[in-house]
Amino acid sequence: MINVNTPNPPSHRSARGVARRTVRRSFAPLVAGTLVVTLAACGDDTTDDGSLDSVPAPSGTTNPPTISPTTSPTTSPTTSPAGVEHPVGADEVVLRISYEGGYLPVEAAFQNLPALLVTGDGRLIVPGPQIAIYPGPMLPNMQVRTITAEGVQQLLEIAAEHGLLTSREYDNPTNIADAPDTVVTIAANGETYEHRAYALGFESETDELRRMLADFVDQVSVEWMTPDNPELGPEQPFPVADYLIRAFPAGDTTGYEIEPTVLDWPAELPPLAGATECLVLPADEVGTLFDAANQLTFYTSDDVTYQLAVKPLLPGDAC
Repeated sequence: MINVNTPNPPSHRSARGVARRTVRRSFAPLVAGTLVVTLAACGDDTTDDGSLDSVPAPSGTTNPPTISPTTSPTTSPTTSPAGVEHPVGADEVVLRISYEGGYLPVEAAFQNLPALLVTGDGRLIVPGPQIAIYPGPMLPNMQVRTITAEGVQQLLEIAAEHGLLTSREYDNPTNIADAPDTVVTIAANGETYEHRAYALGFESETDELRRMLADFVDQVSVEWMTPDNPELGPEQPFPVADYLIRAFPAGDTTGYEIEPTVLDWPAELPPLAGATECLVLPADEVGTLFDAANQLTFYTSDDVTYQLAVKPLLPGDAC
């Protein structure tokens, strides 16, 4: 069974808003089911109050470039035909939308992935559908699409229209517990803007700044992130070059409803004792070790059994 439309956080547009959100945030807790939430977009030319001074129309569409796992970042900004500068490196982030915090176990928090990530070299990365079974796969399903220069500019223009190319502080509700922060990060015109709002969309948004942030996320996810958007290429599996792993001593493994599978950790790999905070493992060294593993696949290293949290190393991330 494939779970394509996993529940998203409550929208400030109530049931209609929930139904319209199509980009997903996904992580796989090691001893729970799959949680998913999301969305996306970025900034443009603005006046001091963050409003868009002028929005040039896109000059047309281009055929999306072939996706390649480029690893050498280019740090100089680029100016598109629309005139908004942004990073162009393969490892640089133009736009990131994520959901952080809330009531999560530490392993799920480690595995948390952005709902949408746009890189400087023209890639748009999102979580793909997750199999609705337990234990689920150890590796999350990440998908990538090419995005044209015009597409990046459209996202930046939408962000500018919502006043997101300025620094802002958001008032947060005090009557909602254990909700995540919605975090929108935009790199444009030589600046990086982070917009962080707690429990965004969990109830009707009456504050103007919170409403603009929520509307931005809704507009991008509903009107822009569509399967037939000509600025986007088809979805493909994200080519993983490196994994981030975190190892948790498992202790007694007899109390699980489903018995875990315990395997020996390969001797040629770094011991898991060095991964209790974070460890980078090249994908070509791990081979197929994680491909057939699930959330209840444990590994024994130096006579200690560990449960692992594993995720791909995405642009902008590090241990």
